[in-house]
Amino acid sequence: MNATDRTPLPSGPMTVLFCANPGYFQHLAAAARSVADTSPGSAVDFHVLTCDSDAEAERKLRDSLSDDRLSLTIHRVGDARLNDFFVDKFMSKECYLRIFAPEVLSSDLDRVLYLDCDLVVLDDLRPLWESALGGKAVGAAPDYPRLPSVISPTRRRQLGIPLDQVYVNSGVLLIDLVRWRKLGLTRRILDYVETMGPALEFYDQDAINAVLSDELFLLDCRWNLQARMYACGRQAFPLEFEATREARRRPAILHYTGSEKPWLFRSRIPRKGDYFAALSRTQWAGALPRVQGSAQRLEFRFGRMLALMGFDYMQAAHYLRRLGGLVTRRTARRVTGSGPRPAP
Repeated sequence: MNATDRTPLPSGPMTVLFCANPGYFQHLAAAARSVADTSPGSAVDFHVLTCDSDAEAERKLRDSLSDDRLSLTIHRVGDARLNDFFVDKFMSKECYLRIFAPEVLSSDLDRVLYLDCDLVVLDDLRPLWESALGGKAVGAAPDYPRLPSVISPTRRRQLGIPLDQVYVNSGVLLIDLVRWRKLGLTRRILDYVETMGPALEFYDQDAINAVLSDELFLLDCRWNLQARMYACGRQAFPLEFEATREARRRPAILHYTGSEKPWLFRSRIPRKGDYFAALSRTQWAGALPRVQGSAQRLEFRFGRMLALMGFDYMQAAHYLRRLGGLVTRRTARRVTGSGPRPAP
């Protein structure tokens, strides 16, 4: 690495990027509000990349971020550029927009912190924002627990991901825009996505891991603590347990990865209360999911209240069911005599 590859550490406002369609602005607002509230001494310039327009959703988002030290700029990207990319109920076209960010954002910006919308910030982001990236283009945290398909040598060879590389999660990316543009990474990633197509199980995240294999700087897990990391037990996931132990005690960013989300009815995911606390400080405070009838509305509101107090009734119900199943199995073994026999 030579001197010209070193981007000076940033000063002034933090630049934070989200990519979402207006239907997701509720969760974007909660995430952005949590950024602002945990960084009270910092000015923050928020940027949103979207393909669609919704005047009411935009108004509510702006009103949720109306502090003098905050700014919000919404950029619309023509979705014709995304027509050839794979989408489904888990992967929207907006998920690919972060790849275009270095081209869309002003060339005066040297770096940007990209955040997924399904997360909340629990600690000041300024130390992350000021992190040196060691001459790399992107800082990202590991993706844990490691799925079999992610660590499969066969799949890694197919995708061109080095066998010894730590696979990263793309939900939090600290991007050196100067180096990204210099290396032409947008075009390289787009070419890779178009070439690999259906082979990309995790879509643009696979592409980022493959194309940026030499340009990734590993961040501490506390800057992207995925909710599923709380399930990394010592016995089942020894490596992940040790790697995430401190981050689980003191997460800075809590990322609600997976299909379970705190805003869904009867979801079971750790620390839902942190999302509802952030949401309560936005124009979407009290928002309800799609439910059937007054009984389910009441149940969701009651569950939200408990979550804000640190208690997840769905998690408690899950453990009670497991306990009930264990008791039933032990009782059945005693009745049938199928349990272990005592030694003679």
